[in-house]
Amino acid sequence: MNKKTIISFFSTAALSFIIIPVVLAKTDVVPETQVIQAIIKQQESKKILMAKLAKLNFFSADFTQEVISNSGELLEQSTGKLAISKPNLANWQTIEPNEISIVSDGSNVWFYDKWLEQVSVYSVSAAISQTPILLLTSQDKSLWRQYNVTQHKKSFVVSAKNTNSQVQSLTLVFESNKVNAQLSQFSFLDATGQKSNIQLSNYNADNAPEAALFNFVVPEGVQIDDQRSN
Repeated sequence: MNKKTIISFFSTAALSFIIIPVVLAKTDVVPETQVIQAIIKQQESKKILMAKLAKLNFFSADFTQEVISNSGELLEQSTGKLAISKPNLANWQTIEPNEISIVSDGSNVWFYDKWLEQVSVYSVSAAISQTPILLLTSQDKSLWRQYNVTQHKKSFVVSAKNTNSQVQSLTLVFESNKVNAQLSQFSFLDATGQKSNIQLSNYNADNAPEAALFNFVVPEGVQIDDQRSN
């Protein structure tokens, strides 16, 4: 997962004030009852997803990732390891082909590109709406009000209400519809139409990840790009 893709992520007007003016052929307008039903369905989908994520206190897994262009071309393949814990703790390690690390210690999010020998650091409050994996660690209702959620059987599409968001949607796929079902894959779509598909394996939600995984130590001699004051 390249840094530009990762940093780019999401962003709800209050649901009671949502107006969806959809103009159809011959200026027909969607009936108000359909609009209300759509809003209720989104609210129910969000409630179901948050109930699933509430059961997801931590997990670790291996992953494989494919980045696909908007024309369907395979742009990149990578493998690595992922660990998640609440609240706001994450460790993403791309092993092949390039070593890239993303570490959230709960207060700061560190992006380290070993090849470039550079570290960028952001506050969690600034990065959480731009970093897809951090959304899995948050039950913050004020944060979740910034997204629409739709359910399609075992998958949930989380889309930003902010139309200027660089990442348009995150799709989470679970193994079943059970509340405690494990996450099997996820993907996200950016504003250019580029899609990243992440498949999980060796999933472990029984043993908490080691605390050291969420503590980033800046390597000696590495340049730091500190964005926490921006």
